[in-house]
Amino acid sequence: MDPLTEALLNVHHSLDEHQVKHALCGGVAANLYRAEPRATNDVDWYIVVSPTQLLSLSRAFEAGGWEAHPYWRQGELLRLDHPDLVRVDCLIAGTDIETAAVEDAVTATIEGVPVPVLRPESLIVFKLVAGRFRDFEAVAAIINTHRDALDEEYILETLEHCGVAARWQQALDGAKLEAQDRG
Repeated sequence: MDPLTEALLNVHHSLDEHQVKHALCGGVAANLYRAEPRATNDVDWYIVVSPTQLLSLSRAFEAGGWEAHPYWRQGELLRLDHPDLVRVDCLIAGTDIETAAVEDAVTATIEGVPVPVLRPESLIVFKLVAGRFRDFEAVAAIINTHRDALDEEYILETLEHCGVAARWQQALDGAKLEAQDRG
């Protein structure tokens, strides 16, 4: 098993063991929703935890060979490093939108293991809120793969709530350009 998949499943099993609600996000999740996967070198999860749970969880990861680094000022996350595996970032759901997205996750099967993954609409919202070039590229690929199945009303309403509704039209325009370039 490759180090990325092994890290993904290792952390998933630990989160399950500690009854932490979680959902795969980031590049690995985006690859599940796009026709042509892109290289990624880390794993990202959204997790729903209390501060007390986070401390206990950090200790459990450290007992499993991970180095746990909580970051609070750059965003709420628990970064996990392992000498033999890829880095894993556990983003801590701090808003109602993030918590709801984790609770509304769908299941994907990875190496025969059912794994919770953000719905494509939630992933699109979080990537557009982040607003990085690579996020727009991922969103365009997801739109072009799943356009007819996306709940666009949810996406637009959530982006409006976050104050970045114009990014949806930018993403749609980018998806059209990407489709023309491939066509």
